Amino acid sequence: MTAREDSPQLQTAAKSDTGLSRSNNQDFAYAGPLPGAEDWTLLAVADGLGGHARGEWASERTIGLVAASLAGHLESGDAGAALAAAAEDANATINLEARQQGSPGAATTLVAVLCRGTEWWWCNVGDSRLYFLSGGSLQQVSNDHSWVEEQVRAGLLPPDTANHHPNKNVVTRTIGFEPAVTADIGGPLEIKLGEALVLCSDGLHGPVSDDEIASAVAALDPGLAADRLIELANAAGGPDNITVVIGKFGAPAALVAETQVAPSQSVTAEQTQPRRWANRRSALVLAGVLLVAGVAAGLLVAQSW
Repeated sequence: MTAREDSPQLQTAAKSDTGLSRSNNQDFAYAGPLPGAEDWTLLAVADGLGGHARGEWASERTIGLVAASLAGHLESGDAGAALAAAAEDANATINLEARQQGSPGAATTLVAVLCRGTEWWWCNVGDSRLYFLSGGSLQQVSNDHSWVEEQVRAGLLPPDTANHHPNKNVVTRTIGFEPAVTADIGGPLEIKLGEALVLCSDGLHGPVSDDEIASAVAALDPGLAADRLIELANAAGGPDNITVVIGKFGAPAALVAETQVAPSQSVTAEQTQPRRWANRRSALVLAGVLLVAGVAAGLLVAQSW
């Protein structure tokens, strides 16, 4: 199924920044066509766990595995079940490979969305978040798999203490730390004109308020909104790596093609390697074929910092 050029399209952007307090970036993100099933769009963010070896490997490898296996899973089930199967398979592979490489405990969060037309499905493991923006209001879709948020949901901690609690970085479910994991899933849900999906690591949703996220995403196109959110997180101290993926249902394809940002401002499919800066690791908007090729070659109490 190919979308008509005059029909509304999901405009996407993916940006990542090391932040001001870290020496390296352990986040990884993808926004683009699903390899092997290009009528689907995949959005994903993974945040490698600090305090554990090879967090940056775990995040990049996880998204590569999920992207490479999803098309096959879609053939035998619905999109939510396919996302869960891909995430759970990736978990088993990361856990095995980490132990084989002498890095047991290497792990990552994962939040991912599959979109086709106006429908979308999601999955989540860990404390990276999925938000849905509608009517200017931001709603958290995913539930954090963290000790603090679980205490809040159980009524044992007040919500306003969550961001400042000493155990706020303790996650209770990850990709890779244990041999098996269960992913939360949801969908199908509908996206309408002007609505948006926001996926992010805790380097964004920790320092930046929901209202600030909503304002930026509602007012700006996805690329500019992602840049603005990273600026806000760094202005708030940049305490962690900052990664955001935005999918906004907006202008028709023909109009989007006329208003693309300059090539120097985006990572394009023509590039054979992710863009890298001195303090920025950006493996974003990769060509699907390159992602698959990279894959082929190639807590539970854990700290997420």
